[in-house]
Amino acid sequence: MSVNEFAYKTAFEEFPIEKVVAEPDLQYGFFDEAIGHQQAEQLKKFREMENRLPMFDGTSFSDQVHFQNAYKTPVQRWFPYREGYSTRLVNSFIDELNITGNVFDPFSGSGTTLMAARTHNLCSFGMDTNPISVLVARVENEKYRFDDIQNISREIEKIHSLVKSNERFETSFELAGKMFNDDILQSLLQLKNHIMEIASEVVRNLFFVAWLSIIEETSNIKKEGNGIKYKNRKRTASGYINIEKNIWEKQTFPKDKFEFVKRKLARHLGTILTDIEDNFGVCENKPKVFEGSCLKFDEYFSDQIQFTFFSPPYCNCFDYFEIHKVDLWLGGFVKNKEEFRQLRKTGFRSNTNAIDRKPIVYKNENIEQLISLFDAEMLWNARIPSMVRGYFDDMNTLFNKLHAQTIRGGFVGVVVGNSAYAGVIIPTDFLIADIARENGFKVKNIFVTRHLTTSSQQKRKLFPLKNYLRESIVLLEK
Repeated sequence: MSVNEFAYKTAFEEFPIEKVVAEPDLQYGFFDEAIGHQQAEQLKKFREMENRLPMFDGTSFSDQVHFQNAYKTPVQRWFPYREGYSTRLVNSFIDELNITGNVFDPFSGSGTTLMAARTHNLCSFGMDTNPISVLVARVENEKYRFDDIQNISREIEKIHSLVKSNERFETSFELAGKMFNDDILQSLLQLKNHIMEIASEVVRNLFFVAWLSIIEETSNIKKEGNGIKYKNRKRTASGYINIEKNIWEKQTFPKDKFEFVKRKLARHLGTILTDIEDNFGVCENKPKVFEGSCLKFDEYFSDQIQFTFFSPPYCNCFDYFEIHKVDLWLGGFVKNKEEFRQLRKTGFRSNTNAIDRKPIVYKNENIEQLISLFDAEMLWNARIPSMVRGYFDDMNTLFNKLHAQTIRGGFVGVVVGNSAYAGVIIPTDFLIADIARENGFKVKNIFVTRHLTTSSQQKRKLFPLKNYLRESIVLLEK
């Protein structure tokens, strides 16, 4: 079947066919205005790359490639993992591509791809360098038996009956006093100590994930963009203002802080228990989730793969370890600054904190041409060109290993977003397609799902190129 004949016939029942498939020579409209040399060079390069690729309109997937609806989705709502996508999206591809073999997610996150695979009774494998992600993926994909459900109910009752301790609990997290009300911090630490004494490992891990999931809403910080922001810093028409921490806490939290935190945890555990009871027995094929780098996944399992579906960190300098810093420290996954620094270096080279002394082997003419357009004075970090090169060097290593372990006729789906630096767009969807082809894959489709926003300063510079700042699904076949 040729690329032009490839059409989604029945599996995308929730996604109207006429919206899923567009003409493969899809063109983007540009305003007839004078554009600078930098933009003209980008436009020339993008059109040259685009003409070689099967582009499709995937806007009907736009609300499935992000986590906005996960807070009300059973199981996915157990932990607020903002970087995720919907199980509906993965289910659609599994059904349409008639996947019956092994499934793999090299960036398993909270385990969405693994969850979709298990509901199809497929064997699956997941990898992640973030120990929180590994824990969440394992817990959300655990097979909870009848005695586990009874045990969970009993332990929830114990949480309800807990009283505030007079003991002082300590943490190695130096910023905890700034990010939490002291009574709330002590309540969280007491509950964590209680959870760690639960005899059943399965139940203990589930309660620990529930505890991790309430940290943000009981704190003075929130995860946002490329890090964390303080909730007592308010935006007004005349700019940002800081509300004094003790005043903000009095306005926000009730007097009895222990009951407040305890009820948050118990309520969330009740929701989790409901999800488990409603889905009891569905997980026949429990996924195997490994903590480690996806660039070495072949060292963890040698099974052949029919379908890989994942969303890598975008090439946007977002440090996801920084975003999860509070969870990592307070949860005891890291105990000092050096452990945290080393953990940062285990991830994909998608941010300047992840750059190490690893040599860059992969060379790509398109990447170098785009980097040459950077205005060095406009870059907020001089290491960004090295980070971009490192990112696609890692991507090349991953696709090389994926091709070796994917069966003939197997597929790879990648949810990815493009990024921009100093007025230059990095078209990650095009570049991934390039790298995949060089490693032996055929580019089946690129679905353009939605367009992304950027800072107001970048927006003005990128306006003539705005249609290339987007989120896409790249579908490959071996």
